[in-house]
Amino acid sequence: MLHEPPTNASTSVKMFDWLNSTVDNFLFPGIIFVTWIIIFVKQMTNPGNTVSKSFTSASFITMILSVFGRLLGYVDTSFMTICIILTVIGGVWMHIEGN
Repeated sequence: MLHEPPTNASTSVKMFDWLNSTVDNFLFPGIIFVTWIIIFVKQMTNPGNTVSKSFTSASFITMILSVFGRLLGYVDTSFMTICIILTVIGGVWMHIEGN
């Protein structure tokens, strides 16, 4: 499927708007999801971290990113809600483990 080139992408915001529209609004949720994976794996390499700590820290950072993305209109409310729920689940998990 061919997409028209950007016509008035004079700023980075307009370029992101065009790029996000070409991938059916999945650009920023995809970036946030990949960020979650990278943070989770990086946290797991630290010997002092448990899975619950790594899960919670990755979820918290991506929750903050999804809130900013929602405020800018790049992320859907349901995706932001999923990130918030994952952070809460991670916090409960850490509490259960006693971390």
